Amino acid sequence: MSMHFFAIPALNPATAQDELNRFCHAHRVVSVERQLVAAGAESFWAVCVTLAPGPGPLPDVLKASEQRGAGRAKVDYREVLDDADFARYADLRAWRKSAAEREGVPVYAFFSNEQLAEIVRQRVDSATALAAIEGIGPARVERYGVAVLERLRQFPPPAGA
Repeated sequence: MSMHFFAIPALNPATAQDELNRFCHAHRVVSVERQLVAAGAESFWAVCVTLAPGPGPLPDVLKASEQRGAGRAKVDYREVLDDADFARYADLRAWRKSAAEREGVPVYAFFSNEQLAEIVRQRVDSATALAAIEGIGPARVERYGVAVLERLRQFPPPAGA
């Protein structure tokens, strides 16, 4: 995988936006991350485009989220989870992002946002409980289970647990 970076001015984005769109249409895009850099009149969007290597069609496992999430509304987990659970969820997302970058794979190759939220909601505390989450098979438990459980143990037990 390779990464390409763009700066899109916030106040006059048209030219840079067109360049980014042409680039994305001409390549095998795996993911796009963006962050607003607030600097007054010099504010801009920092955009990182991750590309799949090689020619040909994008493998199904790397296709953009519009196919994986077709027909599903996006969930705002800040609204769904209480503050303590959202902190656990956010920590798992940060771990997942870091680990995915180290391995050079998309974050969803680890766990989906829905799976991370279920891990938190169900108070997963063992490999068996992790394997009970829909879509998490033995290979993921073996590969990532210890790291997930260690992350969860960093937090105090939920109230009433």
